[in-house]
Amino acid sequence: MNKTPIISLLFCLLLASCSKPADLFSSYEEAQTALISLNTALSAQKNSHATGLSNEQLPFTDAYLARRHDIYQQLMQMKLTVAQTNQVNYLVIAERFPERYFVWPAHTDVLSNMLSIVKNDAQYKNIEQWLIFVQTQLKAAEQSNLKLNKIEHNYLKHYVQQAINSTDTPIELNESLSVLNNYLAQYKPRGSIGLSGLANGSQWYQSKLNYFANDVLSPLEWLSRIDSKFKSMQSQKQHTMVEASNASQLTKLLLTDSKIMGLDWSTGYTLLPQRANATQLEPADAQLYMAMMETDLGVHYHAWTLSQARLNLLKRLNISEEDARILVEDIIFYPGQSFSFAPQLLN
Repeated sequence: MNKTPIISLLFCLLLASCSKPADLFSSYEEAQTALISLNTALSAQKNSHATGLSNEQLPFTDAYLARRHDIYQQLMQMKLTVAQTNQVNYLVIAERFPERYFVWPAHTDVLSNMLSIVKNDAQYKNIEQWLIFVQTQLKAAEQSNLKLNKIEHNYLKHYVQQAINSTDTPIELNESLSVLNNYLAQYKPRGSIGLSGLANGSQWYQSKLNYFANDVLSPLEWLSRIDSKFKSMQSQKQHTMVEASNASQLTKLLLTDSKIMGLDWSTGYTLLPQRANATQLEPADAQLYMAMMETDLGVHYHAWTLSQARLNLLKRLNISEEDARILVEDIIFYPGQSFSFAPQLLN
């Protein structure tokens, strides 16, 4: 009996088993849990029992990106709902864009999240290396004509200075924080506040519009629909209650249910288009999100300035200067998300 084929077969099976990912998910929920764990530093969850951070959990490092990509690829092989499939496709497309250069997203205090979890010297070393990585990536981004806008820049400076001034910050991080602080002090942000100011930013923005609006229309086509809708609405301004808050107004409205359904940390792990579609808007809220969508296009497509964006919201809504400022920051930090209401308001 010739044993060679059997031995070869067993050897091939061994190689195949060794080449498999460390864990294969049997369900959407398992993959979702893995993403929530991976993004611990980006979006700390209530009742989290995390006691440390692995190398994979340091945002946008090679280990993090590889792990995230593996989870996405496994999700693409699963049988999912239409809403889940749309979100996975959106997240996979987003991997092509320059997010990896901006490893500290300005709308979340990553360092504070990390320090709430890490409690030993060895892990402080990981945070120190990540702070160095933040600066390294920002420098690399500059070589590719990718820069923070001035709002993002100001938020990062605030986070770093806050950590330096805090007596709770471990002394092991003092040097890396000081170096990053000095770098940010001389950093020159880009002029545009919207995605159009980034290389490939227009394509990135289009992908967001396509996903959140669940339709494929150009920014100009969306603007035409918004203009027509405004003309059909009552000419007088409607009183719109917008609470001044540092949280995203859109997220605050939609995330009243603590149940986690989605995969994207930046939307609170919610399938935002699906949630928006299930939300009945009052006339004042409809006016609000119409103005948000219009301003979103102005900022990220037409390259409006901060003043132009604020003035447009003040013109459309009965809100204060402070509320307008907060809404503009939401639009800058969460491009396209207001278009989750487009199917309800513009079709």
